[in-house]
Amino acid sequence: MSSSPAQGIVILGGGLSAVRTAQGLRTLGYPDPIQLFSEECHLPYDRPPLSKDYLTGDVDDDGVRLLTPKSVEELDLDIHLEAKAIRLFPGRRVVGFSDGSEVPYGQLVVATGARARRLPGLDPSRRIHYLRTVDDSRALAGALADAKRIVVVGSGFIGLEVASSARQLGVEVEVVAADDGPMIGIIGKELSDWLARLHSAHGVRLTNAVTVSDVDQSPSGVQLTTSDNAVRSVDVVVVGVGVCRELDWLADAGLTVDGGLVCDIEGRTSDPNIFGVGDIVCIQDQSGREAIQHWTAAADSARRTAHTLVGAEQPGDARDGFFWTEQHGHRLQFVGTAPVDAEVEVQAGSTDAGKFAAELRSGGVVTGVFASNSPRDFLKSRLAFQKSTRREAPAV
Repeated sequence: MSSSPAQGIVILGGGLSAVRTAQGLRTLGYPDPIQLFSEECHLPYDRPPLSKDYLTGDVDDDGVRLLTPKSVEELDLDIHLEAKAIRLFPGRRVVGFSDGSEVPYGQLVVATGARARRLPGLDPSRRIHYLRTVDDSRALAGALADAKRIVVVGSGFIGLEVASSARQLGVEVEVVAADDGPMIGIIGKELSDWLARLHSAHGVRLTNAVTVSDVDQSPSGVQLTTSDNAVRSVDVVVVGVGVCRELDWLADAGLTVDGGLVCDIEGRTSDPNIFGVGDIVCIQDQSGREAIQHWTAAADSARRTAHTLVGAEQPGDARDGFFWTEQHGHRLQFVGTAPVDAEVEVQAGSTDAGKFAAELRSGGVVTGVFASNSPRDFLKSRLAFQKSTRREAPAV
């Protein structure tokens, strides 16, 4: 592994935020060397399709690539694969890797992302799967090809998208989760109930408010026992219960961590030469600290950090909690927040038809906007929501 010039930027990570940082730097005219170190053996790729089109085979490897050899050359980007950073020496401006090598940096961007959180007793195997990487998706696709019945543990994004994809492939699916409803902590109870009906209409069985209490694997399948004493015999178990972040090596280097690498809105950490982008980050601003959770927020953090690194004027603040997901042929979009008891007021379309845009209200105040298969109505409502929140924002 070669050393980078002291004036160059080193980016740790091989996902969306790492790539968008490099692209942003070059777009803004950054002239010095950029090195990118990814612990994976693949060129950077996009993760959202891994639980959807890539899993079902509708998108191939080319469809998920963020960089090709040609684009790497155009970016004048020096990429190192299978390079895992494990140590950091801010005083010397050096990163240490698992193979014992060290690389100096002028400025460092940490974009190492997050990992799928594992549950006790559910270690990855031929029949038990987690989904975070392209290799995970390939392995799961192979397992689904031979499966008749699966259980998905978790009713967040990953779990529900996998459930949708598995049904598309003709597999019988049950989702079991500790929550009281699918995505209830994100979109509130009323919309969670609507989402549950959508999944039920497509043949997914949902069991809420239970946890896994016992797992028994055999060559023929898996027996999964839940806290309600129900036993399910299935071919495959897929676990999607959130993520965790590797922070110890960053904390050992003296950086501030709190659920993530603590950065300001422009990507600065507690060290003036180290920045953070993407899922590894916990953004700190006047309202507190909040972990980056979604694709759009990761891309936005990379864009901002690139501007910071070159001293360019920052773009407008687009942080509004936007995310999207695709389930059973429905493109779901959301912006803002949704208390569990939020009231849903449909602005266009119909929930029964599955094509609608709605405002979420709490205490008479609009806290968010949700839409299903209604991108134009969603955009209109999102812009109105952004204007209203800017008006209500306190002066700093």
